[in-house]
Amino acid sequence: METIFESIFDDLANGASNLSIPYRSRTATARSRLLPDAHDSSAAGVRPDGLVTFPGRTPHEANKFASLLRILEISREAIATGTVITKRNIYYQNTDLFKHQRVVDSLVDDLAFTLGVGRDDLNIVAAAKGLIAGPVTLTMRNNSVIPCGLSHESGTLIPTPKLIRKIDFGLTAWILVIEKEATFRTLAAAGYHTKSLAGHGILLTGKGFPDLATRSFLNIIHSARPHMPMYALVDYDPDGLSIVRTYQVGSSSLFHEADTIAPELRWLGIRSDQILPSTQSTETSASTQSSQETSDGSGHEPSIAERSGDELSQLNRTPRPMHNRNAPLEALSQLTPRDRRMAISMLQGISQEQRVGDTDGLDQMRELQMMLMLNIKAEIQAVDNLGDITHWLDERLCE
Repeated sequence: METIFESIFDDLANGASNLSIPYRSRTATARSRLLPDAHDSSAAGVRPDGLVTFPGRTPHEANKFASLLRILEISREAIATGTVITKRNIYYQNTDLFKHQRVVDSLVDDLAFTLGVGRDDLNIVAAAKGLIAGPVTLTMRNNSVIPCGLSHESGTLIPTPKLIRKIDFGLTAWILVIEKEATFRTLAAAGYHTKSLAGHGILLTGKGFPDLATRSFLNIIHSARPHMPMYALVDYDPDGLSIVRTYQVGSSSLFHEADTIAPELRWLGIRSDQILPSTQSTETSASTQSSQETSDGSGHEPSIAERSGDELSQLNRTPRPMHNRNAPLEALSQLTPRDRRMAISMLQGISQEQRVGDTDGLDQMRELQMMLMLNIKAEIQAVDNLGDITHWLDERLCE
């Protein structure tokens, strides 16, 4: 960062006609990893040499330069004073410059990517979003103490991970990451984190798709207690599975921030065999039929990456929903066209990213294929008992 400022000062002192700031777009880089021949058309205002200049070729590039310079200035001051500032505060300090909050969000993350650091290293964070409840006490760097077991139904906002000095886990034996805030609040209000048959545990939610702070916090917990089991409870649909994968392997837009992942997170539910208790024969039949249709005669089942465009189109066609007779029909619903597109996109992404021994990836691909074949999805409530999911959780956490 200091090198950037020194370069700008030198250019000003030498009367240079253009000032420049290095800039790399996460979106373009992520796309080039999957499509090496793709050209970057999304990073408007960026020259081929990875620079944003002033006065630039267009007013947009000039504004982008000013915006980046302002963010660098704020970050430099925050680091020097040991303070942490939110992206929302940055936006409201300069609304005329940034125009929209999403501009700040994108530029901050791209700037961190350009510098090869995490966003936290810039002392810039997102506003608190995630919630935690459990017999855990957080000691902050300013020596303040946050007891996470006293908030009952509302939960405690997850603080900026960088400001946490110590975590006292007490008797914590497990952690459950929950997709939905409503389910989190129900369990927290019931005191499930202290009454579970599996012992004391931590309830955590990112309120849907998790923010960076929630993911970083989970990573810190895993680093401090690598052998403590971590579970994910999400809806049985492509969005739910996408949330699980975001916690496990990160998001494509923030793939450079490896300290925000929790690869040991286990997908507790909801899964097909939990909402369709007698689908074993259905799965076998579907698998046999699929094998007959796609096998090359050697018993090899083509991966999603090996399927032809016609075969992927077949997956994207909406079949009639196949409901199991033992499952409550009202608990199941059909995939939307968006769901189907997302499932196929995830299948392709998992196949391309898959590593040797990645059993989680194979399992997730099977479940996505099951969703597409049966054309069903279900919410967490599909496995509760008149609104009480604690017995279902006890059975699985105690396995």
